[in-house]
Amino acid sequence: MKQTNGHLWISTNKGISMFNPASRQFRNFGKTEGMLIEEFDLDAYYLAPDGEMFFGGVGGMVRFYPDSVEKYSTDRNGGKLLVTDFKVSGIPRYFEKPIYELETVKLDPGENNFQLTLSRLDFKNSEKIKYRYRLIGNSDLWIETDYRHRNINYSNLVPGSYNLEIEATNNFGNWDSAHSLLVVISPFYFQTWWFKVLLILALAFVFVAGVIIYNRQIGLKAKQMQNQLKLESLRGQMNPHFIFNALNSVNYFISNNDKISANSYISDFSRLIRSILNNLSHDFIPFEKELESIRDYLHLEHLRFSDKFNYEINIEIENQGQISVFPGLVQPIIENAIWHGVRGLEERTGLIKVSFKTVDGQKIKCIVEDDGIGRKQAEISKNILPGKKSHGIGIVSERLKIISEIRKIQYKLTFEDISPNLQEPGTRATIDLPIQCHILEIAKTELI
Repeated sequence: MKQTNGHLWISTNKGISMFNPASRQFRNFGKTEGMLIEEFDLDAYYLAPDGEMFFGGVGGMVRFYPDSVEKYSTDRNGGKLLVTDFKVSGIPRYFEKPIYELETVKLDPGENNFQLTLSRLDFKNSEKIKYRYRLIGNSDLWIETDYRHRNINYSNLVPGSYNLEIEATNNFGNWDSAHSLLVVISPFYFQTWWFKVLLILALAFVFVAGVIIYNRQIGLKAKQMQNQLKLESLRGQMNPHFIFNALNSVNYFISNNDKISANSYISDFSRLIRSILNNLSHDFIPFEKELESIRDYLHLEHLRFSDKFNYEINIEIENQGQISVFPGLVQPIIENAIWHGVRGLEERTGLIKVSFKTVDGQKIKCIVEDDGIGRKQAEISKNILPGKKSHGIGIVSERLKIISEIRKIQYKLTFEDISPNLQEPGTRATIDLPIQCHILEIAKTELI
């Protein structure tokens, strides 16, 4: 064993080996490198003053200059490191240029794997070459392999840019050749950063909108419950209001010593009051029941004020038996027509007309007309004529407003003069009565 230029030269029975302490690599010289003998004797070596080395072995002796051997080996054994084959999902991929001339390879969305083959152009010493590689962006660790395993495989990669670094040794074991390839995997639109940002914003918007809608629904339910309670309160006010006016009528007969009329009125009143109380305890009642209560009320008031008015009822509604109506809205309007319209007439008998017309599946239009003194004169006379101040129209308007909010349908109550140019113009009251049409409900059920 002899040392030159920091290298150790060792004689073996398989040639002469050179050991590089810096790289800890061995380089062997045998028949492949031109040696005529391979088996050398122990301690059979000599270093001449000019640097030439002599090794003796079985069959002769060899002589060489170490510097010349090292330079010759470096010059003759170098080779370029190349990527010779590129595949995606096991299928060869071809580009405009050969793969070994490319610095960047771009893959389509969904192509998250690739395979390639390495090679160093050193065919004489190919079995002595080692390789290593790493994919920056996936792992920083080097993976070493030999000339038998030069295929690289990567799979399940996320979209992005990856720098593939590969290196190879020379026949002395030194890493002296390198190559790099940038692999870019394009993302689907739903894998892009802007899509993820939009998705986060959309989810945030949906969440905020959901909270707002939820709070709004709670508010609407609370308001609806409040309206329902208020409607119940107003409905309760209708009962004593009507009873008070009816008892005034009874008192009128008694004060005039008309016992027969009083008894008849009380009997009819008892039947009517049961009907009114029962109707007002429901949100909707059959149209026939409401109509029956209106007829009974007109009959009772006509008994009391027979010299003041006559009345007629006109109905232009088909399928009356299939309709339910919101109760108690018409009677206060008729009462208003009697007390503030025809009751003020002095030289003639007035006429009250009550008409019902179907508008649509949500409402019935009721028109109450009287040929009385009119609204202006009634306002002047209301403090002159005896009787209690009426709150019925105000209660009806409030009930109509609440039911409009609950059902999200606009129900109206309007008053107008029939003949404005006459001294006694009369009054027309038009009210939208909320209804439930059972024919429509049955049809909806059948469709479902």
